[in-house]
Amino acid sequence: MPSFTLSVALRSSAPLDDAAIDALRTVLRPDDPELRLWREPDRSVLRVATECEAADLDAALDLGKDLGDEALAACPGRVFEVAAMGDDDSQVWRSGP
Repeated sequence: MPSFTLSVALRSSAPLDDAAIDALRTVLRPDDPELRLWREPDRSVLRVATECEAADLDAALDLGKDLGDEALAACPGRVFEVAAMGDDDSQVWRSGP
């Protein structure tokens, strides 16, 4: 089964500091060794990335949207971008204005 990188961008409803990122790491897929969390310099954008296996790019993007839902449950705000990237192609979902 092909491997994909998933990426989620979420604008938090409150600024994120290091303590908030550390707290999110304990609740958002704690058993996923590939999961990475970081915040953008403006401190309100959370980035989440991990690896997955999926049948195809569409299925990987669906898994990315699931990851976005999990991130949103752990960090209130708004998911504005989800991406699935394979070796040869990528697919991106972006929310409306």
